[in-house]
Amino acid sequence: MDRKEMRDDIKALTFDVGGSIFDWQTATRRAVRALADARGATVDDAEFTMTWRRRMFEELARVRRGELPWQNADQLHRAVLDELADAYPQLELSGADRDELNRAWHRMGVWDDVPDALRKLREHYVVSILTVLSLSIVVDSSRHAGIDWDAYLSCEFLGAYKPDPAVYLTAARLLGAEPDEVMMVAVHPPDLLAAQRAGLKTAYVKPKLWEPGAEGPTDVFDLSADDYGALAHQLCEPSV
Repeated sequence: MDRKEMRDDIKALTFDVGGSIFDWQTATRRAVRALADARGATVDDAEFTMTWRRRMFEELARVRRGELPWQNADQLHRAVLDELADAYPQLELSGADRDELNRAWHRMGVWDDVPDALRKLREHYVVSILTVLSLSIVVDSSRHAGIDWDAYLSCEFLGAYKPDPAVYLTAARLLGAEPDEVMMVAVHPPDLLAAQRAGLKTAYVKPKLWEPGAEGPTDVFDLSADDYGALAHQLCEPSV
């Protein structure tokens, strides 16, 4: 199938957003640095936030396995902060401090090339979020960044978490499309491989910063782009 035929078959694009669209690293590291500065404490904010995100996904995996009750990303992020409070006693994190720090995930910015690319893509396709993050995180961060979507699909209310194939199939159904009429877009190869196994088309975009979970093959997807402008060009511009 050539690119034009593939594009003509696509009805909807579903985007991973944590790291793919939203710059979670800057938002969380800034919040940790501000708190450390206020306490006169020395903290490696990069290590803190990478541990925070890694542990959240480890706990999310336990939810998927049924080892923990169903929780959304806000609850998981907050629970991990209780661990980090013990690991970083110099921050003297009170309950209120942890609640406020957790709100950093609601103030994520987007990469510079995202807004124009999304506007262009929405002229041709239904464009939706498909994320493990909570609905409130992606709504608040989208508003904070000044971007909008045709749909906000959070695993929080889909009954399963990525990379469960049910997530991708349910997303396609909710968007009124067959799986092969939907293209998953992400910087994380494991997410794309799971979508591919579920029957979706896939587009890989090179990450702006190193991303946990971004390791894996990148030459097995339907499209590959260095940035979102290039992705929009591939999906929207007439073939030459």
